[in-house]
Amino acid sequence: MKRRNSQTLAEVLQQVLKTQHLDARLNEVRLIKLWPEVVGKSLAAQTENLYIKNGVLHLHVRSAIVRNELMLIRQSLVEKLNQAVGAQTVHDIVLR
Repeated sequence: MKRRNSQTLAEVLQQVLKTQHLDARLNEVRLIKLWPEVVGKSLAAQTENLYIKNGVLHLHVRSAIVRNELMLIRQSLVEKLNQAVGAQTVHDIVLR
């Protein structure tokens, strides 16, 4: 006897995350973990205290030179980060 409406475990988990509104938070955690891969290890080493609030990535930059460099490429970083996560997770970056 075949099951008619069978789903994979991944599909079921994705549905549960969406219904419990946990998928957005999970994407935020993924985005922060992907930060070193997107910007590179040398730039990531100059940043700390990353967190996302209301769709804005906040981070502290140790060097003024690195802060200026990140400011110049801020919009492309937003696009690359969202693409790496596979969802529209952030819309802006605040550098401190």
